[in-house]
Amino acid sequence: MKIRFLAVLSLAVALFAGACGGSGNANTNTANTAVVTATATPLAANTDPALKTNIESELKKKGFNNITVDVTTAPATIRGTYPKGKLAEVVQTAQLANGGKPVKNEATEEK
Repeated sequence: MKIRFLAVLSLAVALFAGACGGSGNANTNTANTAVVTATATPLAANTDPALKTNIESELKKKGFNNITVDVTTAPATIRGTYPKGKLAEVVQTAQLANGGKPVKNEATEEK
């Protein structure tokens, strides 16, 4: 429930911020207007093997034995399968073991 609330709240904030941008340009002198482009700096992947071990051991303590962690991606990615209805617990456990940082979920629910 918390994840859904946070997702909806994040979406609302993003939409609000996008709507506040406006389309008016205060600079009407087009001859001297410089075009500036910015490129996003990619997040550096954390290849710390201790982090991988830490996250996997915390997941195994909670009984999630079919989950693996990939720390070569940014953010860390969890893959595998988890019991039905346990997604929130899997993600929360992985994030806490990751120092409160987000993780990318590619794990699927067992059928």
